[in-house]
Amino acid sequence: MRVIRSKAGKTLELIVELEGDVIRRIEISGDFMAHPTEAIEGLERRLRGVRLGEHAEVIREALKDVELIGITVEDILNALGEKFE
Repeated sequence: MRVIRSKAGKTLELIVELEGDVIRRIEISGDFMAHPTEAIEGLERRLRGVRLGEHAEVIREALKDVELIGITVEDILNALGEKFE
């Protein structure tokens, strides 16, 4: 589990299970908001089965039309990047 604080002061929590370099399960939560609200669940589904190193493109595509309040796409990318380094 990885917990970070965004520049806006919100909490972003990631729980990631890997099988080799493939994301098997990921949970993204925190005290931020997303519109539409189901966007984060959709992102979690899209990341399952994605190889490390390919996750950034999936995240950017999944969130391109999503309004994030309290965190940014970069916060998620940074949290995952730090997780996998």
